[in-house]
Amino acid sequence: MIIFKTMKYNPNNELTNEQVESLSEEEFFEYIDTKAAYLKQFTRSLETYHTKRFVYVGAAIQNRVPTQSEFDSAKRIGKENFQKRMEQEDIASDKLGGDPKYRDPQIKHFKTHRSQWFD
Repeated sequence: MIIFKTMKYNPNNELTNEQVESLSEEEFFEYIDTKAAYLKQFTRSLETYHTKRFVYVGAAIQNRVPTQSEFDSAKRIGKENFQKRMEQEDIASDKLGGDPKYRDPQIKHFKTHRSQWFD
């Protein structure tokens, strides 16, 4: 009977290189998977500018011109990621009570356009 000890990633007590090297293959992959799941919460998906840039850089590395379908796909993915981020920010803003300049009765006039910055 084989009993596997689960290797969970703990950000407060990371394993040293020697400890990681001493892990079995199953324990190592579980440790890496839990570390990736932990770190994923601090990442953000790429938006249009960066996805298009990766398409062009990838094509340049391969010494070719990117196709229109690659460009369109990168644009679509970037827009979807941007929409997801805006929805998350909207939900977070609602949880915090919205924009303070709209809910504070002391603020009557606020400048919204760059031409209004200089009196």
